[in-house]
Amino acid sequence: MAARLEPAVVPPKARHVPVAATIAVCAALGGLLSVLEGCHPGNADSEAIRGLVAKEVAAINAKDLPALSEIWSKDKDILLFDVPPPGRFQGWDRIGPLWKGFFDKVSDVHLSVDAVQATSDGTLAFATYDWAMTGRLGSYALDDRGQATAIYRKEGGQWRLVHAHFSPVPPALAGEPARGAASPGATGIGEPSGPAPGRAGNRP
Repeated sequence: MAARLEPAVVPPKARHVPVAATIAVCAALGGLLSVLEGCHPGNADSEAIRGLVAKEVAAINAKDLPALSEIWSKDKDILLFDVPPPGRFQGWDRIGPLWKGFFDKVSDVHLSVDAVQATSDGTLAFATYDWAMTGRLGSYALDDRGQATAIYRKEGGQWRLVHAHFSPVPPALAGEPARGAASPGATGIGEPSGPAPGRAGNRP
């Protein structure tokens, strides 16, 4: 059988892409990747938690109980662990009056936080921070500080506080006051008739 002659295939001439254009495209892609990273749900949720911390700060410094109520879940199992007895407050019907009693007695209250860390995973998130509180409770000058952990749960697409735990630092061990914005839920919401809430000497 005679050999079949195939026409020679000549590859198309390679196109020359200017270096400047290549750099521009790479820069654009890099910027897009940065934007996409910033849109990562985990980052957005962590920022939302930081926003709740700031919102709680503002509510406490303004002694605004309704604003504080909006941050907390209304689930009956929410918990606040604080220094004043009984130390464990479950449900907003216990947590709310505790804050109200404190707001009614305290004046010139100012809470601040430092070293805020926020982490989220799915429908749960938590924040940790150092806190400091100043103000007056009657004739007593408040000057307390410590650490806190707050746990949040996503309910109906919104983050809500479901657990807060505050630990005071004994005055002898306390360092410099926190440097950040005011603190969400800092210890000091305890017995209105007692001395400075959150002080180590006030432990039950």
